Amino acid sequence: MISVTHFQDRDGQVLADVTPRRYFCTECHVQQTDARPLVPNTFVDADDVGRKR
Repeated sequence: MISVTHFQDRDGQVLADVTPRRYFCTECHVQQTDARPLVPNTFVDADDVGRKR
């Protein structure tokens, strides 16, 4: 369950959906263990797409 604070805007008003500033979960919620990832990560930074290595 998501905390009610994730539904509040900057003025404290409760919204019907998650506030846009709370969509980036990994900014606050980071991995706390050295566990092996559940799925492989194939992320490529947008600046590196198309570059030859």
